[in-house]
Amino acid sequence: MSARRLAAFALALTTGLFITACTHNSASQTGSGMGMVNVRMIDAPIDLSNVQSVNVTLTGVTVYPEETMNPTGMVSETGAISLMTHPTTFDLLTLTGGASALLASGEVPAGDYSRIRLEVSDATLVYKDSTTQSLKIESNKVDVPIQFHVTVGADNSVTLDFNAAASVQVNDTASGTFILRPVVTSVS
Repeated sequence: MSARRLAAFALALTTGLFITACTHNSASQTGSGMGMVNVRMIDAPIDLSNVQSVNVTLTGVTVYPEETMNPTGMVSETGAISLMTHPTTFDLLTLTGGASALLASGEVPAGDYSRIRLEVSDATLVYKDSTTQSLKIESNKVDVPIQFHVTVGADNSVTLDFNAAASVQVNDTASGTFILRPVVTSVS
């Protein structure tokens, strides 16, 4: 369940960033200067009648500027920008019905961005009887491809939906093993 949520979260983040980028008109300032990026997370409703919480710990949220061509025709790459510097745990089941949580924020250079990476270090199911089940994380990095634009001096928000129901899966070959395969989408 957590893997699906994380993937949903990454996709939600991606969609949110894309929508934010599309809503800015061409008259917006670009180039030099800084703008603020706020990455938020929600979760679509889930039918897990015996689960109380789906806790996911993120250790990184990173945005990647879009590659550009310099005047000599060479691809100019700018470095990735980390927006999260310490681990934070989120209960995905509290992020339904319009509720959201701020994952990370920070000033970044104005311009175009092409993806967001989430790094997951831990995921746990908490059942209503208070027992817990650790989720095996097959990949701790979730890349969410998303096109978005950061405007100078503006707050730019992106919202991701971490789909808990789609992210947590039972491994049929290993009895009782739950796997987190994050399903993250952007929200329009």
